[in-house]
Amino acid sequence: MISPLALRATLRPDATRISAIVRAHADAARLAEDAGFDAVELHFGHNYLISAFLSPLLNHRRDAYGGDLACRARLAREVAEAVRGAVGGRLAVTAKLNMTDGVPGGLSPDDALRTARWLEADGTLDALELTAGSSLLNPMFLFRGTPPRREFAAAFPSPALRAGLRAAGPVFLREYPYRPTYLLALARRFRAALSMPLILLGGIAERAAVDRAMAEGFEFTIYTRTRCPVPGARGELTLRRCRAPRSPRNPRVPR
Repeated sequence: MISPLALRATLRPDATRISAIVRAHADAARLAEDAGFDAVELHFGHNYLISAFLSPLLNHRRDAYGGDLACRARLAREVAEAVRGAVGGRLAVTAKLNMTDGVPGGLSPDDALRTARWLEADGTLDALELTAGSSLLNPMFLFRGTPPRREFAAAFPSPALRAGLRAAGPVFLREYPYRPTYLLALARRFRAALSMPLILLGGIAERAAVDRAMAEGFEFTIYTRTRCPVPGARGELTLRRCRAPRSPRNPRVPR
């Protein structure tokens, strides 16, 4: 497959390379522990490597890592297991998982939920962060609002890429309306089906959005760095510390 951003063929990892990728995730988690971090997050979203394996649109493999969903989800489960084995019990291990790729033929909500159930049953994660969209094929499905097409094109060093992105901007960077908690409607289905702690993102920009997420059973929310308080900065914003109540369904949520 040709990457539309790099304009070159992507590499197909063989079994040896896949094993090395799994080990690299475990090694990275150990480095995070040595550096003093309290948690690590695995990225299973946005059509980055592991998310691309999950996508029937991008994964054309005919081996044990391609084909039906169980095979396409194998890499995600192996990585989670390896990282859990490396730092589990000492660091919290979470994963960011697409609920949908937001493109025709990509990972569907049904397949995403099946994958989430497998990850929950494996017991390798302390929480699951729910996201959506494809950085490769439909990035604004996650971010919403007015697409920064001109600024995005200007960031690329190649004149050909800049010209191509300017021309294809309305197709590649589509416009989706912004509203608070815009992923909540889709995330409710995951909350109803899963017992593990869940993290909601998407339109969490005000305290009311945090409260709404907590009221609907989400244990945590993601608040963007640009919204975090910076001492002395203009328009400094402060939020009270929010905690979801402990429940028998979520015994692993830290207090």
